[in-house]
Amino acid sequence: GYYCLMALRMKPKWLPPVIITIAQISQMVVGVAVQVSASMKYLSGDASCRVDGSNILWGGIMYASYLFLFVKFAVERYLVKGGPQKAKVP
Repeated sequence: GYYCLMALRMKPKWLPPVIITIAQISQMVVGVAVQVSASMKYLSGDASCRVDGSNILWGGIMYASYLFLFVKFAVERYLVKGGPQKAKVP
């Protein structure tokens, strides 16, 4: 819903964008933690782990890359003075 409103240029005043970014980073941290836990169980040879190793690998890559990108965005948007630099159109 939030991104739809932003695309329609109807920015919700009641929800600061930093909250969305924090929620996304939190989601990726949990995803990475689940992937690490699944990896440890898979690599230990636990017979109760019925997950394919390639799912763990690619899921871990996905969550880690999204985590990196969301943290990079947050640092550039909220922590670096002046925010992100917009490219100038010639």
